[in-house]
Amino acid sequence: MKKNYLLGMALIASLSFYSCDKEVVYVQDGNGVESVADGNQIITLQVENGGDGLVTRAGRPLYSAEAKQSIENVKLWICNDEGSVVFVKEIPDWNSDGSKPYNTNGHGRQTTIELTGEDKLAAGTYKIYAVGYSNDSDYDLKNVTDVAEEGTFSENIKLPVKADKVSTVNGEEIFAGQLGLTVEAKKGFKTPIILNRQVAGAFAYVKDIPYIDGVKYLKLVASAKNKSLVLGNFNSFDLTGNGTGNTGHVNYVVNGADAADDGNFKYEISKVDLTKWFTNIKDDNTDGLIDVDGNWKNGIDNADAGSKETTFQKGSVFGGDFVIPFAKVDSHQSLTLVLTKEDGTELRSWKVKLAADDVNNAYYWDGSVWTNQTSGETVNYYSLVRNHLYGIGTRMTDNPGGGTDPDPDPDPEDPEDKPESLNNKQELVLKVNDNWEVIHGMELE
Repeated sequence: MKKNYLLGMALIASLSFYSCDKEVVYVQDGNGVESVADGNQIITLQVENGGDGLVTRAGRPLYSAEAKQSIENVKLWICNDEGSVVFVKEIPDWNSDGSKPYNTNGHGRQTTIELTGEDKLAAGTYKIYAVGYSNDSDYDLKNVTDVAEEGTFSENIKLPVKADKVSTVNGEEIFAGQLGLTVEAKKGFKTPIILNRQVAGAFAYVKDIPYIDGVKYLKLVASAKNKSLVLGNFNSFDLTGNGTGNTGHVNYVVNGADAADDGNFKYEISKVDLTKWFTNIKDDNTDGLIDVDGNWKNGIDNADAGSKETTFQKGSVFGGDFVIPFAKVDSHQSLTLVLTKEDGTELRSWKVKLAADDVNNAYYWDGSVWTNQTSGETVNYYSLVRNHLYGIGTRMTDNPGGGTDPDPDPDPEDPEDKPESLNNKQELVLKVNDNWEVIHGMELE
């Protein structure tokens, strides 16, 4: 028996070997040695970012930059050169029984599918596609769920937000990926298909809230809103590091479609009700800010959130959500933070700027093809792109204190949990994180 010893990452390389004698391929994956027998066809499904099952509606709420997932199903299909589906596999209960953590920085989940018997692929070229989604999704998923074996597959899948959700939903976490595969006669393979997050995220984590008579809400608003998500032009790289280590592999893709066209240019991403964070909206000490001492409370209902471990710094407020990526709108500030009265009257606003070194042109979906944007991005007019997190303030985990204290007030200051002060600020800067390919830290103006 001839043996080939291969060193490398089994999770990021496909293997195919053959000889006239039976051949065993040994793969070193960093955690031990495993063998792949001659002719075996093995696909490893890997979904970036390990999850904890935190769910309020379809998907999960966005409370920080923490790498998580709460998808419940993964569907995989393999297509031949003509686009015909030759194999379909659905995996329910993905985040519990359907997968297990994998050891690339401990941030993902994976499962292995072996093609045997009639399911084995004949020699030829194929494309493998996979989508991870929630059971009660806010997207209309028929373009995913209705794809069956012997059917025809269209590469750029459009997922519209359900008609009754369009007015309230900005986006929902969903994962997808694709892989080209060449199968050679009498040769086996072991290859991964990596699923990355297909939406953006944006949040405002701030403190020192100005007191203005009648103030009720703090809103993060965007210049545009898309009503459909397009699954295509994937990044199939294993994005590790949650902010580092992905040099050369970060993609800038606007995969939203069907823009809202009501001429509003101020679409709410989040709306913080200040009465949920402060017992009374008052300024008894006349410092121009809403009083904190004896007046602040955690505004997130942890019972509703399904977690007892969502904590915030004393005096802060938080609002954020997943966002279907959108292209910039010329002459309209991409993100703005606004204080309003209950009736929506604006009392004060801050322009939210992108740091200059985070400005990048992006690919976008024009309804038929992926193309480069023809006009440049700027610090004020920028696109929100797939798998990037845009944050005002720094918040790296849902539970920065590591405990269940509802009112953390760290001393010294925690550099990974730092709400941005609004006191006397003229602008705010977005921060951008990776793994999440990039987390954008934003500026207020």
